[in-house]
Parts: sequence; structure tokens; C-alpha cells
Amino acid sequence: MQMARERALDGAILDINLNGRPCFPVCAILSARRIPFVFLTGYPDAAVPTEYRWAPLIAKPFEPDELMEILARMLGLPQDWPLLEQRQSSGWH
Repeated sequence: MQMARERALDGAILDINLNGRPCFPVCAILSARRIPFVFLTGYPDAAVPTEYRWAPLIAKPFEPDELMEILARMLGLPQDWPLLEQRQSSGWH
């Protein structure tokens, strides 16, 4: 939680279950700081509090493209984000 309070962050990827504890207190800090976040979880039916349901939720296992697309949107990167082009042209999967 200290990192969520003090670090300069462009965004965050949060596992809903952090060693048996929910990440929602971290969500509150990030929301107050207007830092976007995405949930990455092995529990796709996890109960996300109403105030955080706007955040994207990626269920494990996931496709790398799904994560890349959501991160690009979350960070406001253009659709032709160079990393996506570079990855596609190199055949990286």
C-alpha cells in the first residue's frame, strides 16, 4: 500500500487476491490519486465492489494480446502502439 501512496505510477495491474487479502484498499488509494488500474485474477467471478466495476478485469489464463490491448487503452496509447506493431512483425506470441 505504501507504493500505491507514494510512487509515481502511470497505472497498475492488480491481482484481486493478494496473499489471501483483497486488493480493494489499494484500489481506493489509486482511485484517489486518479491512477488507472486493471484487475488480473484467477477468479473471474470475483465480487468487485461497485465503485471499482469500471476497471477492466482480465481472467487468468489470458491471451497476451488481451492484456496488451487493455494496457494500451488504460495508458491512452494509440491503436498503432509501436510495441504492438513490433511484436506482430517479429512473429512473437
